[in-house]
Amino acid sequence: MNNNSFHNFLEVFFILGYFLIFIISIIILKPFRLHKKRKISTLSLKISYLIYLLIFLIFTYLLLFGEKTLDTDDIPYDSIFNIHFIIFLSSTIIPNAGIMLRKKIKNRTPYNLIFTFINISYSIYLFFLIITRKWALM
Repeated sequence: MNNNSFHNFLEVFFILGYFLIFIISIIILKPFRLHKKRKISTLSLKISYLIYLLIFLIFTYLLLFGEKTLDTDDIPYDSIFNIHFIIFLSSTIIPNAGIMLRKKIKNRTPYNLIFTFINISYSIYLFFLIITRKWALM
């Protein structure tokens, strides 16, 4: 097996893994099973998390397998600890912790709305990095 076919195998393996992660997340979250008292906040949290997860998986796929050609104007970051990396690192932890801890919170409506906002914020940021190709600088 040459290096190119191994790379293609690895890429297909990751795509299948990402697809499996997303499907399992939908099964576990049951996004359309709503709470009796908190219908809108629960639905908004679950849907915003699934949108975040989809964009996050696309972003990490691009980091691993995307073509990292830079424009002549783009300068790679000098340090790994730049603002984009710090935000990316926090985006791997905060939304996932928020969705896992949601049932342990007593007053869940504000919690759901706060994490909906957090998920949407990270989604917009990662989508911006994808569209502007700033992910190639990381």
